[in-house]
Amino acid sequence: MDWLGIFYPTKCALCARSGDAAICERCAAEMEPLQHESPLSEGPLTRRVAYLDYTGRAAQAVRRLKYDRVTSHAALMSQQMAELADRTGLDQVDAVVPVPIHWTRRCLRGFNQAELLAEAFTRVQPELLRRTRPTRPQVGLSTDERLNNLQGAFVADDRVNRQSILLLDDVTTSGGTALECAKTLLERGAREVSLITYAAGG
Repeated sequence: MDWLGIFYPTKCALCARSGDAAICERCAAEMEPLQHESPLSEGPLTRRVAYLDYTGRAAQAVRRLKYDRVTSHAALMSQQMAELADRTGLDQVDAVVPVPIHWTRRCLRGFNQAELLAEAFTRVQPELLRRTRPTRPQVGLSTDERLNNLQGAFVADDRVNRQSILLLDDVTTSGGTALECAKTLLERGAREVSLITYAAGG
C-alpha cells in the first residue's frame, strides 16, 4: 500500500485538485498556446519562442514556481519547452544557458527557476553566464528603468566564443533581461543567441 500517497496525495500545482498530473487536464485546457514566434525588432536575439501566452493558468504556473516555490510542475514545464525547442529547431545549438539570478536571490528563493526548467534539455551550461550584481525586480519599472536596472549586470565566459546559444527562462514580457543577456554573450563572441521561455506576454 502506498502510505505516502494516502497522507500526501498528488495534487495539481495550480488548482490543488487531486490526481496524478502535475497540472491537471482542466487547468491545462485553460492555457493559451502561442502559435507563432514573438515578433522581433532589430536587436541581439536571432529568434524568440515561447510555449504559452502569459495569461491565466500559464501565468499562474510561472508565479507558483517562482514566487510560491512550488516545484512539482517544473519537470512538466521543462519537458514541454524541450519539445517546443525540438519542433522549432532550437535544440540544434552549442549550449543552452538558463538566465542566471544573483546569488543573493538564489539564497532567498532556494533555486533558480530557469535552471529547473532546463532539466529536460541537453548541452545545458549555466556557467557560461553569470549575474554579477543584484537588480531590482523588473515588474513595475518603465522601459528606461528596466534597461538601466540591468546594464552591466551580466558577465559571459570566454567559452561562448563562436558558439550558438539558446537562452532559457520562465517568462518574457518586455524582454529586457533576455536582451541584456544576449548583448553580453554576443560581446564576448557568441555567434548567435536565441531565446525560449515557458510563457510570453506583452
